[in-house]
Amino acid sequence: MTRRYRRRSRYRSREEVGREYARAHIEAARRLTTQLGGVDQDVKQYFFNLPPNELRLVLDAYEQEYGANKRAYATQTMEAWRTGRRQMGGEVAERLFKLLPPRMPLATKYSLIENLWKHVGPRSKKTLRIGVDVSVEQIVDAVRMHIDESVVRYRIPDSLERRFEWLASGDSHVKQDLLNHLRRYEKALVVEGARLQLPVMLAHMRSVAGSQTHRLAQVLKIGNHELELQIDKGASGVAIIEPQSVQRSTGAAKDYEWILWIIAAAVILYFVFRR
Repeated sequence: MTRRYRRRSRYRSREEVGREYARAHIEAARRLTTQLGGVDQDVKQYFFNLPPNELRLVLDAYEQEYGANKRAYATQTMEAWRTGRRQMGGEVAERLFKLLPPRMPLATKYSLIENLWKHVGPRSKKTLRIGVDVSVEQIVDAVRMHIDESVVRYRIPDSLERRFEWLASGDSHVKQDLLNHLRRYEKALVVEGARLQLPVMLAHMRSVAGSQTHRLAQVLKIGNHELELQIDKGASGVAIIEPQSVQRSTGAAKDYEWILWIIAAAVILYFVFRR
């Protein structure tokens, strides 16, 4: 009786160890996903979509680094990973991260680091007060300077520096190129957003229709940056200021009133002629 109890006890112990091992792998994968802001999922998709000849080269390197058994397991489990029927463990994911970046095209690295940057990059919230006496290019220059201060001087947190270096694969030139790309990328997004909005806003403020509008504002939300473009007839030049609430002018309020009256009239006419 005692012997049978000991056997069952040992059997349960092995089951518990197996469950703990599985939970540890799943938890490691979850931590990795959280830490990298989902970039590990992008790398896995890149891995799963590799052409057969490139996949074979990666698996050859995987076998050389970790042994034939590990390669056999990866090969056998590939389809289950790809379809989501089995969760890829954090340890395997880290191994793939180590092997894949040196074989990635630079364009793919750009895409991956852009996704990472959305989670760890700098954040800003400012108001750009604009007078009607300035040109679009003057305003764009001010936006560019603001983003330079927010982005170029920003340092990636130490906690993610090691992960970032995976993409550079130990090459300092590649790492600098990736950093420069991020700076250009974010600056281009914000500047282009402002460039698209400003001509329309300035044209309205300078037109007859906008003669009764004293202040006009539009908030740009791009990535981690929020920039309020505030055109004020009482201001001169361009200045970056702290965010403030914008009171709509009487003229602007009347414009919105007319729009509401037109919509209401259209609804009434629709039901009248429908009868």
